[in-house]
Amino acid sequence: MLKTKIVIVFSLFILLSACSFIGKNNNIEKKFEPTTSHLKRANLTFEQGKKFLLDGNIEGSKYYFDRTINILLDSNSIELNNKKYLDYYVNKISEIELNYLKSNEIKNSTQQKAFLDEVISTPLFNLSEKEISQFKKKMNKKQPKYSIPIVVNSKVISFLKAFQNIKHNSIQRAIYRSQKYIEEFKRILRDNEVPEDLAYLPIIESGFRTKAVSRARAKGIWQFMASTARMFGLRVDWVVDERLDPIKSTHAAAEYLKSLFEEYGDWYIALACYNGGTRRVNKAIKRLKTKDFFNIARSRYIRRETRNYVPAFLASLIIVKSPEEYGFNSDITYTTENTKIIKIPSPVDLNTVSLKSKIPYSKLKELNPELIRHFTPFNKKYYFLRVPESTDEASILELKRLPPQKKYFVGWYKVKRGDNLYAIARKFGTSVKKIKRVNKLRSNLIKPGKQLLIPRGRI
Repeated sequence: MLKTKIVIVFSLFILLSACSFIGKNNNIEKKFEPTTSHLKRANLTFEQGKKFLLDGNIEGSKYYFDRTINILLDSNSIELNNKKYLDYYVNKISEIELNYLKSNEIKNSTQQKAFLDEVISTPLFNLSEKEISQFKKKMNKKQPKYSIPIVVNSKVISFLKAFQNIKHNSIQRAIYRSQKYIEEFKRILRDNEVPEDLAYLPIIESGFRTKAVSRARAKGIWQFMASTARMFGLRVDWVVDERLDPIKSTHAAAEYLKSLFEEYGDWYIALACYNGGTRRVNKAIKRLKTKDFFNIARSRYIRRETRNYVPAFLASLIIVKSPEEYGFNSDITYTTENTKIIKIPSPVDLNTVSLKSKIPYSKLKELNPELIRHFTPFNKKYYFLRVPESTDEASILELKRLPPQKKYFVGWYKVKRGDNLYAIARKFGTSVKKIKRVNKLRSNLIKPGKQLLIPRGRI
């Protein structure tokens, strides 16, 4: 009996010591322990977001993380002096998402999400008149130069605050990527008589990602839809997608923006049309009898995305003009590579170009992102390829002397009843693997009547 009592007392002592140790080491986190119903709900959605992210469900995690911030942005919670909880969760979400992106970004996919899809769903801060007034005074002291009119209102300031907090890391990365292109973009816009400040529009469009794809299937740095891209001279087909070419798409964007301004005489309306098309904007102008964007934005005639588009862009422009003022790093150097354009025979396999020029295949794809296949167009006699400036053009001239079967030849074949990939490959002196890769076939199953592209040579 005595032994049993001693064991129980000893066990209790160990348990109390352990609890004391845990309490001491959890003092930092304890102050963020949920104490009220809305804070418990915020913590619950935060934990759910973490779970979704660990499972690889990015969209699910974003939904719950955004709900967490929305709960904490509730005016009642702010009045209860819970800003420390907001700061805590914003920092934790940013840290978790950044770590996830570092380990997973573009590991399994060559496409990148368009930043605009994130921007339009960004939770906004409820600002008091005092906060708005203080910000305007602060901005007036800075007075940076802008090439377009700048309106600073509660919506613009709300986006700026959100970019400083919730989307800080995303905006910082977009500013970093912009350094690779921004001076060339500004030059192209100036040459087309478009304000050079619009060169920063891709910050909210794509985050300056060349392979960005939106939910609506808009692509590239300037987020062109295929139909609009073709209207402004960009080639979009199964071999070439010039929306992915930063320079060609910027020329098209400059032409498009200029045409919109010439039609409406107002840059904010032009930007709204660039984002959402002219039909809804025209309807709003007709019904409301105004071309004031912010009056139109208060109506139901344009979509939420378009209502947010202009103030979000203005907020990003204010940031890039004075990055350090708003907590962003301006000490950024992006080493740009000098390139040149060379004329090569077409069609030709990029592997053959790589072999002759000693330019890595990956580098050719990086410098010519518009080439979405492994070869240049076969309906053109020549193609203008971007290469490093140090490239020896004499090596490229060898391509002209190569016979067609060594350059890379393609032709069409209509599948007949009884055909299979092995028989077709044998007939044309190629391989099943090459046929499947060029035609993006997932299986060996083919149906009569299907048109197949038949490759020969290297691929």
